[in-house]
Amino acid sequence: MNTDFSFIILALSLLILTVIISFGRKSFIAGLSSVGFRRRPELAPPGTSEVFAWPSVLRNIFTVLNLGLFAAAALLLSDSVRRTDPSGSLKLAALLIGSCLAALLLRHLTCIMAAEVTGWKSLFREYMNVVYNAWFANAVILFILNGIILFAPLENTVPFIVAGLVITAIFLIIRTLRLLAIFKYRHVSILYFILYLCALEVLPVLVILKIIGVF
Repeated sequence: MNTDFSFIILALSLLILTVIISFGRKSFIAGLSSVGFRRRPELAPPGTSEVFAWPSVLRNIFTVLNLGLFAAAALLLSDSVRRTDPSGSLKLAALLIGSCLAALLLRHLTCIMAAEVTGWKSLFREYMNVVYNAWFANAVILFILNGIILFAPLENTVPFIVAGLVITAIFLIIRTLRLLAIFKYRHVSILYFILYLCALEVLPVLVILKIIGVF
């Protein structure tokens, strides 16, 4: 891995996290609480346009930076992808960060279109809120693991890479169950749940894997 590039990404991430905690703490705590399964009184979730408000923008930037950096580190340090020069690892990390950003924007656009077509605007607002906050919570943990994997004097980084993958898988499962709960509470057909699960959860992952050449 290109350690200079990785240090810049982690330093920028730390700055973003500091700003969020200092100036958007209430939004940060309320957002993370939306990932849980406890059903709260019916409130209007944030509108789709609010993903571009500054706390959401910073959270999403933090998310894509750390997801992309972790994915690059995992692929290179486990020898799943080989790069013989630092510039190759920089390009891979930049590609993965860009892919995460593209997937986030594509999901946002898809949810807006689906909400307009189906009329389930409140459902998709709640779903998007859960997705963004679940990814952010996952990214906070990956941020810590990135620092350990890339800069701690470790002889074997594989256990930390595996831990990151397991944590990410757990968040994906939580997100899927949370999506099922949203559909259940709003009395939407299970068939629609399966269709949206494939379109919004499985397809973006397959696209990213295809971009980085896994298959």
